[in-house]
Amino acid sequence: MYKLILLIAIVFSIGVGSVIVAQDSSQRTRDLVASLDKTKYKKKEKANVSVEVYVDIKNTAAAKATPADYSGVYDADGYRLQLEVAVDGSATGSGFDTLVDSGKSVDFTLRNARVDGALLTATKVYEGGREESFEAVFVNRTSRTGRNANDVATTDTKFGLGFIQSATGSETWTNRVFLERR
Repeated sequence: MYKLILLIAIVFSIGVGSVIVAQDSSQRTRDLVASLDKTKYKKKEKANVSVEVYVDIKNTAAAKATPADYSGVYDADGYRLQLEVAVDGSATGSGFDTLVDSGKSVDFTLRNARVDGALLTATKVYEGGREESFEAVFVNRTSRTGRNANDVATTDTKFGLGFIQSATGSETWTNRVFLERR
């Protein structure tokens, strides 16, 4: 009887642990997606000339049928990631980042990469051995631009990978990065 109760307790704790990890992953995905959104409005008036600029960027997590569907090349000015994802969610990848503070392009490989839902987690290992944690989310990114929120001239939706790049130290900065799938 004692062994049966112990077995049930172990199975239950494993099940609860799996649910907690899944909830953490989906919550982290939602948080990261929300941090990629941006709205900007500027209006300048000088003499008899008025200029208005409106940009609204909204992201939604892009769930694919299987993790392998995320495989491909993702890039933007100064960034590139070649990603191969297996059906079980394990992944490999390599590419380059252009560092904001130096303007230099630095190659990297992904270590311990994993796709869980729309969330990609890994460690970036740069040439020279420097490592940093990496979290990105696969998104459908919709950009709306125009004069103001009531006068939108263009709307464009693209699929890709978004992440937040940041640095601390002598200069502290944050950069929203969107890599479009090619």
